[in-house]
Amino acid sequence: MKIVLMVWLAALLACSSVHAGSFIIGGDLGVATGGEDAGSLNNQLEEKGIIATATTNGDIRMAWQTYITYQFLTRWGVELAYVDLGEATINIDGVDQDINDILDKIGDNHPRSAQGAKLAATFRFELNKSLQLQSKLGAFYWETNYAFGGIDNATGDLVIREVFLSGTDISAGLGLVHKLTNNTSAHLDWNFYSIDGEAVNLFTFGVSYRFY
Repeated sequence: MKIVLMVWLAALLACSSVHAGSFIIGGDLGVATGGEDAGSLNNQLEEKGIIATATTNGDIRMAWQTYITYQFLTRWGVELAYVDLGEATINIDGVDQDINDILDKIGDNHPRSAQGAKLAATFRFELNKSLQLQSKLGAFYWETNYAFGGIDNATGDLVIREVFLSGTDISAGLGLVHKLTNNTSAHLDWNFYSIDGEAVNLFTFGVSYRFY
């Protein structure tokens, strides 16, 4: 799947050599939702025989992205973006056993979030003179680190465990582009990311500027 996608993107870029194009730069701010919430984390703790309560900010968090798009045809373009899906932290309370044993057992059970680069093909369909529907399909090259925290009952100290992960997964998106002037536009977008097997949705509002 990834090889086919990259070949497709390369073919689209090759088409740009025979068509006059334009560049679009922009940025978006919004919220990321998805991944595991506190309820599912507590179920996983129970399955592992751990009597504890987990809390997390990972199911809903602030997120943003910035991008540059080469629009080589009226409808088709290629986008390179940096995406930050926000920070996720887990706290574990009410445990009687050693916190280090707890952190060893829970492994990588945590809400999915990440930061990284996205390469995607874009397609725009004109609804009227000032409004376009835009879709995206591409690959997200991500990396992430998570902080697990809990209190050591023996010492009363806070124990922090960090986990670092990276990977490449599919990304897709759909949004509305409202033309404000000849060069500037406002965007309302939904983007889907698959992070290590977990679905993360990003809802954003942003602006972009086109130059030739």
